[in-house]
Amino acid sequence: MTLYLRLKIKDMLTNPEQIGWGIGFIEFWVLMWIFIFSPASGETLWKVYVIKTNITIAYSFLGLLSMSSVAIGLSYSLFYTSRAARYITKFTKVSILRFIVEDFLGSLLAILIFALTIFLSVIGFSYAKFRILALPENPLGVIVDLVMAGVALYWLAYMIALVVIVSGRTRALTMTSYIPLMFGFIAYSQLWVDLGNLAYIIPLCSLPALLTYHGIGVYPPTGAYLLWLAGDKPLPVINLRLAAISVFMRIIIFITLSLILLRKSRGVPMEEIRL
Repeated sequence: MTLYLRLKIKDMLTNPEQIGWGIGFIEFWVLMWIFIFSPASGETLWKVYVIKTNITIAYSFLGLLSMSSVAIGLSYSLFYTSRAARYITKFTKVSILRFIVEDFLGSLLAILIFALTIFLSVIGFSYAKFRILALPENPLGVIVDLVMAGVALYWLAYMIALVVIVSGRTRALTMTSYIPLMFGFIAYSQLWVDLGNLAYIIPLCSLPALLTYHGIGVYPPTGAYLLWLAGDKPLPVINLRLAAISVFMRIIIFITLSLILLRKSRGVPMEEIRL
């Protein structure tokens, strides 16, 4: 592990704002979800199944919301390192490709640690209340889903930072950096709202379905997850193949646009940055 990679991971994991929004704020909703909004525990097989499904939905949506919160700080980090990257690659042995790869790996690892923290807390608190250990049915599938979410959010944050740099509108970073969290809340709204085919179009909205499927092993709906959990009426089932394709396409689009913008970017001197 190189020095830059270690420093990148350390910076993201020890940043008070990242910890506050990525873990502290989300943990509040974890506690509310498990101890206030969750149904009472039961002994029948059906009630146990409903509780496990509820827990799966909780760590799927709250974990994604945590990752989206971390992406805000990532946009700032990528923006401020844009100028330093030129000097690092010019006066050290670190090449541009190596710098980008290490920044990506360090950021991805940190994002996954934040998400896993929320996942484990949901499972732990739910066990404390229900005495039911709701481990994912397909742990490898859940990990793959989280990695895809982390990759998508990293390149979305990178694209946002580069758009600000290339356009020269540095003051816009404060507003544009919240775009990942906005997409995260749109995805979170699927707890109540059925987005229909928009779930395949809007970034991040397909990820809760993939996480839920690999977590509990059932095909989730295109939205209105709480209504689906209550079982009041049948809802349209999401096409998991299209959901996975949607995530991959977003990743490809974000990477492609980021690389195009990167070629046009020359970095922004610190004296020109006014947020």
